[in-house]
Parts: sequence; C-alpha cells; structure tokens
Amino acid sequence: MKRLLVLLVATLGYFYTYAQEVNEDSRIPDFVVTPRFDANPYAPVKGGYKGFDFGNSSLYTFLDGSVGDFSYSLCNHWVAEDTPSLYKNAFISSECDFIDWLTLSYQVGQFGFTIGKDMLAIGTWELDYYDVDIHSNLVSPFWHKVAIYQWGGEVNYTTKDESTWLRFQFGTSPFGERPFASKLFVYSLYWSGEYGCYAPIWSANFVEYERGRFASIIALGNAFSVGDFTIEVDYMNRATSLKRFFNQEWSVGGQVLYNYRDKVEAFVKGGYESYNTDLFGYEDELFIPTDHSLLPRYWYAGGGVHYFPLRESRDLRLHAVAAYNSFAKSVSLTFGATYHFNLTKTILNKRKK
Repeated sequence: MKRLLVLLVATLGYFYTYAQEVNEDSRIPDFVVTPRFDANPYAPVKGGYKGFDFGNSSLYTFLDGSVGDFSYSLCNHWVAEDTPSLYKNAFISSECDFIDWLTLSYQVGQFGFTIGKDMLAIGTWELDYYDVDIHSNLVSPFWHKVAIYQWGGEVNYTTKDESTWLRFQFGTSPFGERPFASKLFVYSLYWSGEYGCYAPIWSANFVEYERGRFASIIALGNAFSVGDFTIEVDYMNRATSLKRFFNQEWSVGGQVLYNYRDKVEAFVKGGYESYNTDLFGYEDELFIPTDHSLLPRYWYAGGGVHYFPLRESRDLRLHAVAAYNSFAKSVSLTFGATYHFNLTKTILNKRKK
C-alpha cells in the first residue's frame, strides 16, 4: 500500500508540474481522479446472508489525451474491496488488475485503429457503464466473473453522421493465464448506434477456452428513450456447441431509469440467469453455492436513487440502493458517494484567475 501511495503522489506531482508549464490552448491530458465510498449492510430474508461490507468502494484515475494524430486513454484501478489482488494478478488474463485499459488509437477518415488493453467488445448496456458507477449487488454474475479487460487491437468504422459504429476486435482470452503466451484469443464483431429514441449495442463473440475450442456469445443490448425515461433491455446467450445452443447459459436483464432535471435519477433494475453448464465458473462467485443442484437459476432485483448536489455539474453523485438476489436471500442496502475530480480543469481554472 505504501508503494501505491508513493506512485500515485508521484504521478499527480508530475502531472501538476506539466500542466503548469504548458500553454492553456495546448491539448494537455485530461486527468480525472475518482474515489467512491460505499457502506453496505445486509438484512437477511428467511435465513439468508447477514453481514456488512464496503460495496464498490474504490479509487480510479482516468487519463485521456492526444499526441499529433494519435489519442491515448488510460484507466487505473488503484483500490478495490480486495486491493492486494489488483497487483498480485498483474498481467494474468483470467483476473482483473490495476490497469483496466491502456489504449493508443489512430483515426483515418471514418476508420479507426486501436491497440493496447481494452474492454472486450461484448454488447449489453450493463457492460457499457463505467465500473466505478455500477452497484455491485445489482449486476449479473457474468459482470462479476469475466475478466473483461484484455490485450489486443481493433479496427472500427463510424458513419459520416456518427449514428453507427462498427468494430472488429481481436484480443487475448480470459480463459488464458498470460496474455498471448497462453495462445487463447477472442474474436468479436460489435455494432452500436443511435437512431432516434433507439440505441442498440449488439455483438457476436468467439472466446477460445481451449486451443481450437470456442465459446460463442450473442449479446444484444437495447435502450429506448421516452421523454425523461430510459428503458434498457439486455439479452445474452453463451454456448460451447450447436447442440442445445440456446439452453446452455443465457441471461436477460433490464433497467428503467427516470431523470429529473439532471439532478435526480430514480431507477429499478432486475435480471434472470439460467445456466445448465458452468462455463465461466459462476460457482466460485459470491453468493453462488458450489452445490450444482442450486446452480441452474439465479435472479436479482432492486432499485435506487442518484442525487447530484453540485450546481450545473454531475461530478458528485450521492446514491442509495436496495438489492436482493435469490442465492444470498438477503437485501443489501448501499449508501455512498462517487466524485469525479477533474484535476486538469481545476488547474486551468486557477491559472485563469
């Protein structure tokens, strides 16, 4: 932990010095520090789980900028519920570590090229949210289990009106031990867009779990905007063979969100999972027992409120969330705050004064 603090302080010190020396009209990096704190007690229902944890409490930093025609993006996950694992698992494909993504991109007209570590191009709106913004007791087991940040590259295409985005991505597989050394890979086709009140995020993914053997994922995320309401509906199917293709692992989830003047968000969310196999190792996940007789069905539901107290800003979010799932048999009550502190804007605003 001491080494982590020294590294973080050194990084912030370097960035502050750099930002002080450049001209205001230069394309300096955008640097955001995002801490989150949760208090998360559990109330058992019919003998369910009872306890307390810190939910999705964490510390992230985001660095985005450009050098000439190239752009770069870096997201670091410095603190988590199990902070030591972020560093112990460094460069292990099957686990998450302190680098969520590190990408270098180049744009040529409507075509883009990206290399580095990035999120696997798997559709659904649940996966589209930043990790720091989600509520960990109100997401699917797939979100929890899969090491979704992998090394590789992609080619993408954006239409002239920017309504459609197509991607072909090649990356290392979360079933491998070491990136590239394990020689297991993922191949993905991804489509997202905005068409009036409808916004899809669809993908077809082929995930190599043994040499020459692939798990296929069909992921269909759909969002509909109606006035101040947003309705999100996700479906995902996972299979390792054509036999009983739609009856191996599948999930469906949805969220209805109401936005009141960009100051208050109220939402309800739920999901259902069915898995007659254990391809992604759900039996090891929190609240899911190793007794396979209990494995085939899982559901969760809940809701909450987000409040943004700062004037003309959504940087600070206060949240209160209640969630229930069928294996824990308890209600978790999460209270917390997330703050996106943009260090670049703070420094430049001080210089203007």
